[in-house]
Amino acid sequence: MRFPVISVLLAGALMAAFGDIRTRQTNIKCVTRDPSYAKALVCRLNVLGRGIIGANVHVKLLKLPVRKVSINFSIFQKLSGYHPFLFNVTADLCHYMKHPNPLNVFYYFYGAMLPFINVNHTCPINHDVILKDFVLDDQMFAKVPLPKGSYMFEIKIISEGVWRGTIYSYLDINVDDNPRIKSG
Repeated sequence: MRFPVISVLLAGALMAAFGDIRTRQTNIKCVTRDPSYAKALVCRLNVLGRGIIGANVHVKLLKLPVRKVSINFSIFQKLSGYHPFLFNVTADLCHYMKHPNPLNVFYYFYGAMLPFINVNHTCPINHDVILKDFVLDDQMFAKVPLPKGSYMFEIKIISEGVWRGTIYSYLDINVDDNPRIKSG
């Protein structure tokens, strides 16, 4: 358990050496595997202001209550196609909500979404899942080692032991930077 903490801290120190981090969400897609269980009513990015993009997801759960939920969270880097990169973590959301663990990398990502999502309580879940105007915090990536490039976050939702759907979130980190151009 000590290795993930050390790797996150070391990676954070490496990112501090890279300098200022700027992120931009570029796309979001929601795929439901079982339309009788859940429907994605909203899955889009909205421009909230100049250079501020917010993600909005509204998933209508059709079979309530949901008592067991696991989240598989993976990061892929775009090279020649998307390739696995750095994290592939599965967390039991119901257990995590009762016992949050800051030593788990999922803690940082869920903590960033917490002010924007209505799943902020322990199981069972008896309502739709809504993520509203989620804006990536550039400072979040000071703790997580993602060098310049394009990335895909793949979030698989497993409920009652069955894979129910996937959310694909695409983002760029410092892609528009050009070291030869200085703002003056």
